[in-house]
Amino acid sequence: MMENEENMNPEQEESELEQKSQSKEIAELKTELQDVKELLFRARAEMENQRKRMEREAEVAKKYALQGFITSLLPAKDSMEQGLDVAYMENGVDEEALLEGMTSTLKICKEAFSSAGVKEINPLGEEFNPELHEAMTIKPVNDAAPNIVLCVYQKGYLLKDRLIRPARVEVSAAK
Repeated sequence: MMENEENMNPEQEESELEQKSQSKEIAELKTELQDVKELLFRARAEMENQRKRMEREAEVAKKYALQGFITSLLPAKDSMEQGLDVAYMENGVDEEALLEGMTSTLKICKEAFSSAGVKEINPLGEEFNPELHEAMTIKPVNDAAPNIVLCVYQKGYLLKDRLIRPARVEVSAAK
């Protein structure tokens, strides 16, 4: 083979060197391609694992979303049960204790609603707003302006900016 190499002209030598260089470059590119494929495979697997993890976390969050709200209402339930115990005492009703218990229960409910973003709609004396109020009756009144809420039969509630229940009201009308 040495004789062959000695007999090669410079162009053939250059061509052979170029082929060896290209073969080496192809081998390096194949290795690099394999590395990139492996990285891509790992990235896909990681993304799939991340997606599954997020789905599990979302499912758990949805399942237990109300836990904080329920926990804040449990003292109100306890207070109501204690109030019933007081109401059914053998020696009669302790009205003062019962009233104190009801007041405490209402306070707990208001705090729980407030912490959850629930706002009370109590429009007594305000102008009737059909987006927030439901007119149950209309009462002709001499000394009141028309469309004023005269009586609130049932308070309304907003959750953040969404109406949960309109306030049920009696509205004034011109006589």
